[in-house]
Amino acid sequence: MRSRLALPAILVLALVMAGCTGAPADGSTATATATTDTPTATPPDTSPPSGDIDFPDGPKERPDRPSTLNESAVREYVRTYEYRYAYNSLWMNEYTDVTLDCRVDDVSRREWGYEAVVTCTGYSNTRAPENATVTAGPHADWFTQSFRYRVSEEATERVRVENRDPV
Repeated sequence: MRSRLALPAILVLALVMAGCTGAPADGSTATATATTDTPTATPPDTSPPSGDIDFPDGPKERPDRPSTLNESAVREYVRTYEYRYAYNSLWMNEYTDVTLDCRVDDVSRREWGYEAVVTCTGYSNTRAPENATVTAGPHADWFTQSFRYRVSEEATERVRVENRDPV
């Protein structure tokens, strides 16, 4: 009876161990080498901006992109753009008082145009209209926020970046 159990056990063991002998089935002696993925730093985006920014509703209009791109024109354009963007984001109605300070932290020339970082800090208070029976409206804060603008002759992009020092 032991020989009857031994033969199937040996066959099962042989099947389980198949491929574990260390040599490829085709008889070659080549060995596989392990490869590991090495993380690499993401290169900076060198492509030109491809779209425009959704502009919030409010009393301030989107500024026109400068007809000639140079450092001073881009500096003024992105400061005005971010000021108006933040202003409209804080604005509730004609009874809203907005206080906002913005500065341009950096402007750099790129092969496709310019890149700039803008930082703004501000707040708004919405007061009740004269002779109204309602209480004053909400207070809203625009805590220090910084954005990278990418400006080419065809497009403007706005991307949130790590906050700079407060304005």
